[in-house]
Amino acid sequence: MQDVPYPYTLCLIRQGEQFLLLNRQNQPAMGMWNGVGGKIEPGETPTAAVVRETFEETRIMLSQVQFAGTAVLRAEQAVGIYLYLADLPDGQTLATPRATREGILDWKSLNWVLDPDNIGIISNLKHYLPNILSGPPRQHTFTYKQHQLLDYSTTVLPADALHLTY
Repeated sequence: MQDVPYPYTLCLIRQGEQFLLLNRQNQPAMGMWNGVGGKIEPGETPTAAVVRETFEETRIMLSQVQFAGTAVLRAEQAVGIYLYLADLPDGQTLATPRATREGILDWKSLNWVLDPDNIGIISNLKHYLPNILSGPPRQHTFTYKQHQLLDYSTTVLPADALHLTY
């Protein structure tokens, strides 16, 4: 885990059986649906970064986020992402679809996200979302070549994994 930089966060916000996803307007993953998140700033913890990035992209102020694991993307270089799960806070709403500078936000059902024929979802989300919803934090490792997923593996993280990774 230590050999990979972890400069990014990603949050999956749910409201009942719906998840707030972003269809990205720019690279990386332009035109693909994914959670919200972004870069960790110097001196910022991953948890603080995911709360800040979520607010910047959605205007939703999360009071609680759950560390849900990590994703390691191996291609020409390897990069890590801290994964979080959050419920839409009580009293907050977000009408969608909504255009933002990052892309289009919309609530999508779990069945829609996981549908095997849905090619508009970023490829790794279908692999790790079921684990995020049902188990302990895991490291999800994806190997790519020219944007094609070649291999996927997952392992349960130790209880103090969030502190080991930054």
